[in-house]
Amino acid sequence: MRRAFRLSLTFCLMIIAITKTFSQEAEDRTLLSHEQMRAIINEASGERAMHHVLELVPYPRVRPKSEYEGHFRESEVMAKYAKEYGFSNVEIESFPAQNRLWQPSQGELWMVEPVVKKLYDIYDVAISLAGNSLSGDVTAEVVDVGIGAREEDYARKDVKGKLVLGSTSPNTLQRLGVFDRSAAGVVSYTSLRADSYPDEILSSGISANAPEGKEAGFGWVIAPRVAREIVGYLGRGQKVVLRSIIKAETFPGELETVHATIPGDGSSDQVVMVSAHLYEGYIKQGANDDNSGCAVTLEMGRAYIRLVKEGKLPPPKRAIHFLWVPEISGTNAWLNAHKDIEAKAIADLNFDMEGLRLSTSSSFWILQRTPDTFPSYLNDICASFMEFVAETNRERVRYRANGYRPSLPVHAPNGSQDAFYIKIDKHYGSSDHVTYMQHGIPAVMFVTWPDMWYHSSQDTPDKLDPTQFKRVAVVGIGAFSAIASADDAMAMRVAGESFTRGSERMGAAQRKGFSYMTDIADGSQLSHSYKEAQNAVRHQAEVEKGVIRSASVLFAKPSDAQKKLASFESLIDKRATTLQNEVDAFYRMQAEIRKTSVAKIAMSSEEKEAGKVIVERVQTQGGGGGFGGQQAAIARANLTDVERATLNIIPQHMRAELNILLGQNKSILEIRDFLSGEFEPLPLADLTAYLRTMAKVGTVKLTAK
Repeated sequence: MRRAFRLSLTFCLMIIAITKTFSQEAEDRTLLSHEQMRAIINEASGERAMHHVLELVPYPRVRPKSEYEGHFRESEVMAKYAKEYGFSNVEIESFPAQNRLWQPSQGELWMVEPVVKKLYDIYDVAISLAGNSLSGDVTAEVVDVGIGAREEDYARKDVKGKLVLGSTSPNTLQRLGVFDRSAAGVVSYTSLRADSYPDEILSSGISANAPEGKEAGFGWVIAPRVAREIVGYLGRGQKVVLRSIIKAETFPGELETVHATIPGDGSSDQVVMVSAHLYEGYIKQGANDDNSGCAVTLEMGRAYIRLVKEGKLPPPKRAIHFLWVPEISGTNAWLNAHKDIEAKAIADLNFDMEGLRLSTSSSFWILQRTPDTFPSYLNDICASFMEFVAETNRERVRYRANGYRPSLPVHAPNGSQDAFYIKIDKHYGSSDHVTYMQHGIPAVMFVTWPDMWYHSSQDTPDKLDPTQFKRVAVVGIGAFSAIASADDAMAMRVAGESFTRGSERMGAAQRKGFSYMTDIADGSQLSHSYKEAQNAVRHQAEVEKGVIRSASVLFAKPSDAQKKLASFESLIDKRATTLQNEVDAFYRMQAEIRKTSVAKIAMSSEEKEAGKVIVERVQTQGGGGGFGGQQAAIARANLTDVERATLNIIPQHMRAELNILLGQNKSILEIRDFLSGEFEPLPLADLTAYLRTMAKVGTVKLTAK
């Protein structure tokens, strides 16, 4: 009996030890305690988020007229649940939009010859009819123009009064086929993944504004598989005739937003924003893009309210504002109408495309950081929680003695058991976080990419995963809880997080610089690559000082905190000096290996000249500076072929940052060094040529110091 008791006691102690090991590993840490993270994991529900999606967009549908005369379905669903869950100040607001809203009530595309069959009906595939198509009943012959994006695609082809079939966008087909050559309408089979998903249709539209004396016509978007069938008929010399039946009407332009809050305790007037977009227009209704973001942020709020009420998370000092909007335009309208809230906002967490099952779409869940022009502590808070959940949700072989499982699993009852594939990535725009930053509010985006069903007829709820929703919710709740409830102790913890992660980023910049010196073809390029290595370290050091300064906003007295945090800036300078000394040493080693002299590094005449020229953005005729307002000005400018070639000389991934830098009164050299430090070396000659062309266009002004 005693022996049995001892064995039983030993077994229980082993179970307790194993359970304790399972529950946490010493290396796994984030800004909240393990107890708080467990509470969040236990409360956050992936199933609830999934249910929200099914209430919002159970299937892509044709909206009834009543939604344009009242509230849209998605707005009412979000407001209803927000009220039930205990959010405060829940309201649906509407703002006027410049363009009228277009909505079809009937849309059918028939093949009449060589066989009779219905190809598409908007009640089967809602986005098969291109937005802004005119009402009418038209039967016409099809002309295949191949891609259809170039003038030569239409050479020796009579498309007048006919239907233009092409693989480019319906908007481009409309411009070249309808406006320029009087085609009756267009049929596009534009696709992102025509071979992998031949039945997928992209959400597209045509222009409602036709040139004087022209009509907009109509457009259909068909699947690549159907297009191949039509092209096959034409290739065999058979005539293809289609019939398009459309009934549509327009309504006054409207931007409908839903806003709800979780109040702070009154100790701070600062606010935190949590955002997602309900609408990208009102025709496209994407389950993942972005009703998933709205669904999961709604669940974040519900779970957080309960956790605070039960004392499992600290109450927020700062109010949390949830904003569900028409993408970008809705955010801009709402912030412009609520300047009092905009002025108090210290962060925005933007959730765009959150619910895909990662393994099915070959995806990663990605944190898009703020750009280097907007250094922020916010990146490091979000990365901390994201990495914590990812690490504790993978089976780590070094802990297999404790059992083959994650140490702190976040799995939904009806969801997958997939690993949590994540990536912390550089800034990318095209969502609401950009709008917040344009209003001076630091903002990041959480996004799933790639999305195999992006902007398509296949963006439906069956692609979503409750486990992914649950993990997103855990990260989001942790992040906005840390910000909203931050006292001075948490603020200092965040500053420490940013400082130490910044050290890693500075090391990565140095590693990048070392690679410049090892990648060169011969020794004559060594001194130039050495300068680029120096610039990479110097640039990152300046960014990290900005990150540390930004953390002061979390302290009770930000101005006092900024003075205290200045000591971190001097430490960053010391680290930068050490890293630069190491760059110098590596440079000398490279020179010895390559049997070249160690040159004294000085500014070239080209650099000296570029350092004296200040760049200033100019408001273009018709409004809008930067890339968005350039097209009309470029069309008016009398550019040579060489000058036109410079318009595309700046790499695409640098252009968003360049657009921001153009408004900061920097020299050409300063802009070049900034872009090269953030990304990779940009030839000064390329940037100079581009800016001189844009000065001729009239969108920038170049002034010598």
